[in-house]
Amino acid sequence: MWELVKRLRKVKIEPENPDIEIIKEAGKLLRKGKLVAYPTDTVYGLGADPFNVKAVENLLKVKKRKRELGLPILVSDESVARRIAEFTPEADLLSKKFWPGALTLVLKTRIKIPRIVTGDKDNIAVRMPSHKVPQLLAMCLDGVLIGTSANISGEPPALNAQQVQEQIGSSIDMIIDGGGSLSDQPSTIIDLTQKPPVILREGKISHQSLEKLIAIKK
Repeated sequence: MWELVKRLRKVKIEPENPDIEIIKEAGKLLRKGKLVAYPTDTVYGLGADPFNVKAVENLLKVKKRKRELGLPILVSDESVARRIAEFTPEADLLSKKFWPGALTLVLKTRIKIPRIVTGDKDNIAVRMPSHKVPQLLAMCLDGVLIGTSANISGEPPALNAQQVQEQIGSSIDMIIDGGGSLSDQPSTIIDLTQKPPVILREGKISHQSLEKLIAIKK
C-alpha cells in the first residue's frame, strides 16, 4: 500500500473515519524529518516534527517563511498543551470554551522547544484542532505537530489538496487529501503573554466572541 501512496504523492482519506494505515505511514515520514500536508478544521496544514530542527528548517524554506515569525504547534489533546505551555487563567477560560477548535493561544513555554519553532522567543503558539487527522498525526509525534498553513507565505491559504499540490506539492513528501476545507479562514491567534491580551490575527473565531470571556487590548 505504501508504494502506491508514495507513487501518487497524494492519498485520499475520510476525515471522520481516517484510515489508520495512512496515518501510520504519514507518521513514519514525519518521524524521519519529512513534510506532510493534511486537512484541518480550518485551512490545510503543513506538518513536521517540531523537535527536528532540520525538518523545521526545510519547512520554512518550502513556505518561504521568515524564521522570526515562529510556527504554531497543534496538539493531540489539551494535556499535551499544558505540558509544553504555561496556561494562564485566561487560557483556562478560552480553552474550555473554544477547544478543540480554531483558536491559537500564544503562551510562555514550559519546556525547551527549538528556537526555530518559537521564532527565538520564549513563547509558543499552540492549538488543539477539532479534526481527527491532525490529532492522530500529532499522536505519532508524542502529541505535537507543526500546524502552519500549507502554502507559500503571503499567498492564499490552500483549501483543498489540489491547491496544496499547486503551491508546494513538488517540495513535500505527502499530501493527505481530506476533501475541501471546513472553513476558508485560519484560526484566530491571541497573545496571552501580553497584558491585556492582544489578538494577533482574527480568523474563524471573532474578536467579539473572545471579548465575552476576557478583556482584550483595543
